[in-house]
Amino acid sequence: MQYGVIDIGSNSIRLSIYECEGSEITQLINKREMAGLAGYVKKDGMLAEAGIRKACAILAGYKEVFAGFGIEEYGVFATASLRGAGNRDKALEAIRRETGLSPEVLTGEEEARLDYIGVNHAMPMGTGLLCDIGGGSTELVVSREGAIEHLCSLPVGSLGLHAKYVDGLLMSDKERHQVRGVIRKAMGKVDWVGRDTLPQMCGVGGTLRALHKLSCELLGLPADAREVPAKNVKKLCKMVRDKEFFYQTVYRIVPERIFSIQPGLMILREVVDAFGCQQIAISQSGVREGYLIDRMLQTKKGCEEG
Repeated sequence: MQYGVIDIGSNSIRLSIYECEGSEITQLINKREMAGLAGYVKKDGMLAEAGIRKACAILAGYKEVFAGFGIEEYGVFATASLRGAGNRDKALEAIRRETGLSPEVLTGEEEARLDYIGVNHAMPMGTGLLCDIGGGSTELVVSREGAIEHLCSLPVGSLGLHAKYVDGLLMSDKERHQVRGVIRKAMGKVDWVGRDTLPQMCGVGGTLRALHKLSCELLGLPADAREVPAKNVKKLCKMVRDKEFFYQTVYRIVPERIFSIQPGLMILREVVDAFGCQQIAISQSGVREGYLIDRMLQTKKGCEEG
């Protein structure tokens, strides 16, 4: 049976269609629109009307995609894109009115839990750290022998940090220092962050996929490698500071991350340093697959058994 999932993120809005047979989940379609909703958040925390209209236009188009493929079972959720918006209810009402869709707004902790479900279905983690760097937040999960030990959502994301603290495209030294301080302050509020050394990290999200691309293009990582040495994060953080390198190389390799790659890598570096990570496995599964399993497949199974 086929299912659809729409993920309203702070950087992109994604549509995925899956074929599900038993425990097998196959992604058939993965469509992405770079909405950049974090960039539409005003200083007072309100999501600007332009951002709401942009989200509605993309979602209306996605609903037509579902109709075209005959998808009747689908779910829609939002993460930090709407979670922290002061006018969240207004935005949700506009989406319902304009598109007929009613997104579920996930808490940060629930997003982290669904990340773990999605990742663990595809590649069992055992003991290690899961890190999902999004546009508006960063989710961390510590797994111990195949079970969640700790999880949290940090209110720092790659696009949100850029929108709030960076005036131009590239960070100045002063802006970099400020952003680093914001990241460390957020991490410092979680007492278990950095308590244990976890050599193995599983990475989710656009920043982690960009890390893999940049490592392949610039640092000699084989294209088919599923893991990236954590030391590459520090190397790339230094490389992207160079203006000429940034415009000629980074823009060529990951143009969709042009605004978010610097703060995204800075978040990742702080996490790697805090937990002593040595290897980063890049997961193609995450919160969307977790939402599919937890909200749709498990619910359907429960109804059938009941």
